[in-house]
Amino acid sequence: MICIDLDGTLLCDDHHTVSAENLAAIVQAAQAGVLVVPATGRIYGRIPEDVHRAAGIQYAIVANGAEVLTVPGGTRLHTAYLPLKDALPVVDWAQKQGYTPEVYQRDRMLIQMDDLKRLASTGIEDDHLRYLQQHEKPVDDLQAYLREKPDEICKVNLPYFASDEQRAALRAELERTGKFSVASSMDHNLEINSPAASKGNAIAVLCRQLGIDIAQVMAIGDGDNDREMLGAVGLPVAMGNAAQDIKALACHVTDTNERAGVAKAILAALKGEL
Repeated sequence: MICIDLDGTLLCDDHHTVSAENLAAIVQAAQAGVLVVPATGRIYGRIPEDVHRAAGIQYAIVANGAEVLTVPGGTRLHTAYLPLKDALPVVDWAQKQGYTPEVYQRDRMLIQMDDLKRLASTGIEDDHLRYLQQHEKPVDDLQAYLREKPDEICKVNLPYFASDEQRAALRAELERTGKFSVASSMDHNLEINSPAASKGNAIAVLCRQLGIDIAQVMAIGDGDNDREMLGAVGLPVAMGNAAQDIKALACHVTDTNERAGVAKAILAALKGEL
């Protein structure tokens, strides 16, 4: 099995295109009997169509491991949801501090309407802002909505921090509670999951269900939310565009996402070169 992160890894910098080289390598892996599994912080519905069309995709790990799903169809094989009693105080605090929280709930990206409007003045990059404006589900009162529909909360995402110091301080505070798994998939965000949710845990669960030795799994990633995934598998591969501390977790560093680094890693593995 090969587990592949999306943003900064399989996808180009536009966050939706998969290069022809990467698609061809996935097809070649499938023909060789290897399962290829997207492993992303995104919800299932925001996996790009190019990925869905790739031959051999039967499973997906989404929302940083909060769900393991079949593809197509989205049948849940494993979940690690965030309880409302833990999620709601985070949302309440974040709104009071002006951090415009999003809640990923099953296959929805929820945000309070006034927070969505406020995002435009935060300094968030234009491409990400347009993406959120297109795909968020705005609600009048996010906390009231969650109290009415409290189940299947995958994660709370704080999409933009102007200060890395503030982000790091909040991350440390949340982690000290023991109630959360905290990671970042972008330069300025913070993603808050159940402590049972990580890409690494999700891969281990899928391996057990399919009878695959996790030592025979390759994982390819570039970001902070890929740490557990790279640490869990037998063959961890970092992207050329990954930060140095992520590269240090890998036994191989491939090319960048804009230079088909995923394809190069897959083809090298299939040839027995890794």
